[in-house]
Amino acid sequence: MKTTLIILRPLSWSPVNGQKGKYCTDKYPADECWLTLNNFPDEPLWTLHYKGEVKNLEETPVFWKVNH
Repeated sequence: MKTTLIILRPLSWSPVNGQKGKYCTDKYPADECWLTLNNFPDEPLWTLHYKGEVKNLEETPVFWKVNH
């Protein structure tokens, strides 16, 4: 899975202006890779989208920094 490699990389995520709950990293093109903040705890905390793959995450990966 391509998403597994992203989860293991040290990445910094920043909010996308005008798109509530959407975050992008400067390491990947914004139209290919983004992170969505969900309605936790009713849903997984994050959903990672990468080149058509979707991976739900219950917690923030240890190597990531998410800027709010």
